[in-house]
Amino acid sequence: MGFDTERLTLRGRLAVKEADARNLELSIQGDVEAVRLLLPPFAPVVELKTQQAAVQAVELAAKHTEYLGLVAEIAAMKKALG
Repeated sequence: MGFDTERLTLRGRLAVKEADARNLELSIQGDVEAVRLLLPPFAPVVELKTQQAAVQAVELAAKHTEYLGLVAEIAAMKKALG
């Protein structure tokens, strides 16, 4: 495989990773909003949906970790491309 072919392949993988990161970012923003809706700041404590918020927060944390990994991969790919 020639150098140009490798660069094109890497550019294609980079585009896929960037699209994955954008989709994951949108999903994370949705999770953040969901947690906020479950824990309104001025609601009485008895009305807070803490169990649901906790489940959503765990999912949010997992997605955030995945997102940070994608961002690191994207940065490495961009550095390799120069």
